[in-house]
Amino acid sequence: MKDCIVVTCLVLTLGFAPSANGQASRVGSLPVIKRDATTGFSTAGWKYDRYRDTQPLDAHTGIVVADIEGPAVITHMHITRHWPVDTMARGIVLQIYFDHSEEPAVNCPFSDFFGDGCNGKSMYFSSSMIECAPWSYNAYIPMPFKKHAKVVLRNDTDQRVSNLTYVEWETLPEWKEDYGYFHATYERKSIQLTGDTEETFFHVKGSGHLVGRQFSVLTDEPLFKNFELVMEGNNEVDIDGRERALDYLGSEDSFTFSWGFQSTFAGPHAGMPYIQKGDTLALSIYRFHDYMPIRFTKELTWKINWQYEFYWESKQEYLKHVARAAELGGCWVDYATVFYWYQDTPGGYSHAPLSDAADRRGVIVKRSDQTAH
Repeated sequence: MKDCIVVTCLVLTLGFAPSANGQASRVGSLPVIKRDATTGFSTAGWKYDRYRDTQPLDAHTGIVVADIEGPAVITHMHITRHWPVDTMARGIVLQIYFDHSEEPAVNCPFSDFFGDGCNGKSMYFSSSMIECAPWSYNAYIPMPFKKHAKVVLRNDTDQRVSNLTYVEWETLPEWKEDYGYFHATYERKSIQLTGDTEETFFHVKGSGHLVGRQFSVLTDEPLFKNFELVMEGNNEVDIDGRERALDYLGSEDSFTFSWGFQSTFAGPHAGMPYIQKGDTLALSIYRFHDYMPIRFTKELTWKINWQYEFYWESKQEYLKHVARAAELGGCWVDYATVFYWYQDTPGGYSHAPLSDAADRRGVIVKRSDQTAH
């Protein structure tokens, strides 16, 4: 049984606003009575007790958890986790559609969406946006929409699951054009990592702001036994034609850690809830930019560039070993990524296709012409 490690983070944003006499209000938004808003609730998946007429989450079926008329904002999602974890973690897919868009704005295996990477092995943690709680997942991400929202769970496995999911929302008195629609996308790829590697992990066109990312990393390459080279690589963010508008030195530092990936940690904005060392290395990490979104008006590209690593002489021999191992077919690293952002359109993003559930829980793909989503 996994270690039960709980980190509770309560963040209250007071949102000071000018008062009539020009001084900042210390009341904040939470005590404000909203007479033009109502609270909504929808549940699905559990066909017992009070909810005997509810559609269950049977094998190879989908259920609509919430079907909401706008304008409104989804404020909370709660989803039961399932046993066996390694089968169900990526076998269930979360999809969210806004304003009758044909493309879902959110399209992710549900464990990855909730930061429980590496097939649902993370410790329990709470962050400002998502939470891996005892046998459940929670999301506290505000998701406003103008006309309509539909939340769907799809079971791609051969097993029927006992699921309880609910969604809470609040109506909005009006839709404001500066509201963004929440998006999240999942992609899995294997790359052969050397000192010459440069890889694009995310690209989006439009206007909006990036609010977070979650990576699950797996490798069985002995040369990477302490995440050597894996932890390196400049994280380069190109924004609206500005190359390297952000340029994080080292992948671990881009997630706010230093000197590699050494121990588990969970905080409100960044965390490392799972580390496995041994013959196979495994890592789950997240970072949220809710305190300072990365804004774009035309497009944004996130890539990692390993071409500027280990210029000091003592590491040149190591890179030669890596190059030789790659020539012999080694040095593969498996990345499963989720990027979270808001955009001015309700859909339109082309998500990477998902392979079947069995492939999604596979460990490592070792062919450069194949991806495992």
